[in-house]
Amino acid sequence: MNAEGIRRCVEEKEAVAAARAQLAAHAARLEKECGLYERDLERAMESCDELARESDDLRNRLRDAPDLTEQVQALQRDKEILKTNLNKAEEEVKLLFEENRALDEANKRLLCLLEKEQKHRSERKHSASNSTKQKRKSSSLKDTSPVSLAIDFNSADASRQPLLPLQPNSPDCRVHKK
Repeated sequence: MNAEGIRRCVEEKEAVAAARAQLAAHAARLEKECGLYERDLERAMESCDELARESDDLRNRLRDAPDLTEQVQALQRDKEILKTNLNKAEEEVKLLFEENRALDEANKRLLCLLEKEQKHRSERKHSASNSTKQKRKSSSLKDTSPVSLAIDFNSADASRQPLLPLQPNSPDCRVHKK
């Protein structure tokens, strides 16, 4: 081979080496870019998995929504029943307060009469002339005896209405069902 053939051969080698270096650099850039795409793909897959879990969770919640709505409605019905019962109980307390006040007044009258009777008994021991007065007093005491002043709790106007029971869908009942 002559010098010119060697030079061409060297130039071709250098050109191939330069092209190889360019291709190697380009391959390195492509590998780096592929690595970035792979990381992005992994993140996207993880994100998809999270979204799938959230979707399943939301579907389950949507299935539970009618049950929750039914429970809320049951609680509202129970609340109304409790309000009604509370109002009845408050009215009953007012009536009992009035009856108690009347009984207190009757007790005070009876205590006064009892004290007078005891006083008259002690006076009767000392004087025989008080016996006629005592008979009149005892007859008036019989008219206002505690038995005649007692409130009849069995009478029709004093009967109380029972409170409304909680429905079978009350929270207590639902706990026992499960």
